[in-house]
Amino acid sequence: MTPFSPKSSCKLLAVAAFLIVGASADCNNKYCSRSEASTLSLRTTTPTQDYFVPNGDFECGLTPWTVQVPDSAITYFIGAPGHTSSNSFQVKFTPPSARTELGVSARIISAPVRVIPNTPYQLSFWTYFDNQRAGFIGVQFNNNPVYTIDATDHGYGGNFTLNTVNYTPKNDTVTIKFEYLFGGASGVASLDRIDSVTFAPVQ
Repeated sequence: MTPFSPKSSCKLLAVAAFLIVGASADCNNKYCSRSEASTLSLRTTTPTQDYFVPNGDFECGLTPWTVQVPDSAITYFIGAPGHTSSNSFQVKFTPPSARTELGVSARIISAPVRVIPNTPYQLSFWTYFDNQRAGFIGVQFNNNPVYTIDATDHGYGGNFTLNTVNYTPKNDTVTIKFEYLFGGASGVASLDRIDSVTFAPVQ
């Protein structure tokens, strides 16, 4: 193991700053993988602290995200446009709904993100809804529902819109889950997108 030094600290802090401003990642570099080459939290001196959601901008396909689709009326894909990069995660609903789980037609679940327990964090992500009745997206941390967003909250069509959710984890890892609900049998054909997912300590 390489000893921790002020020089390495500055390098890690620079990487953290790079990620916070939302710069796009190259699929050939370490930010798209689930490697342990983590960045440094500004609230800790531990150099192995995660500071981002792996592949949160979907520039490297789906890995390491997990997708669940209980509803056969759903198709999903990674593609253009993205918020600031090339791609986003997109879910297309073509009614009628065939089957949902408690109203949920699709889910996408992050890889575990290491965090500092009892420290306030903020989830940031961008959404797009193509019509006013395009269902809504729910957010869970470690299977606990905390937030929902729909087209009437920020509008629909046009550009992506920003969502932020504050959360103080009790454990040392957090899994982030996005659930897509389109209204079941009464839903209309819709396309919803998410992109630029980050999870960082509140500064």
